[in-house]
Amino acid sequence: MQINSKKHIKEYFLRKLLKVKKIMQFPRMKELREEKGLKQKDIAQKMNVTKGSYSMWECGSDTIPLRRLNEFCNIFNVSIDYVVGFSDKRKYANAKPDIKLKITGENLKKIRNKKGLTQVQLANELKINQPTWNRYEKSRTLILTVVLVELASKYNYSIDKILGKDKDKDSED
Repeated sequence: MQINSKKHIKEYFLRKLLKVKKIMQFPRMKELREEKGLKQKDIAQKMNVTKGSYSMWECGSDTIPLRRLNEFCNIFNVSIDYVVGFSDKRKYANAKPDIKLKITGENLKKIRNKKGLTQVQLANELKINQPTWNRYEKSRTLILTVVLVELASKYNYSIDKILGKDKDKDSED
């Protein structure tokens, strides 16, 4: 009887885990893939990830890491802003393929200063801790996709410009 009880508990938690809340869903990932007539496994191979990982990113059950999102955008020659739904413009005229970590950190600091916030205040608004925000501003760590999308959405900034991917404007004013 106890074994069945443990088995029942295990199954309950497994079912809970499988009902993962959608973290970050970007419907344009699927649209872009289907436009080219590609399958999830095709994109997964191009990105050198498992089909399972790619599938979870596309359906939104896991958040795609920022560098992988950038790689996806480069494959389809579109902007990150387009994929996340911030813009209907597919590509910026002078877009760069790479994320610029140093420029990203500088831009994050400029945004915070422009809003008149301390690191603690902004970190609290984004539900992260201040040391983590500090690492983003100091270009020690690339900002997480979830945090960047939240920041850009909250303050109406271009993700591509924050990341230094737009040649016309290396930093956010």
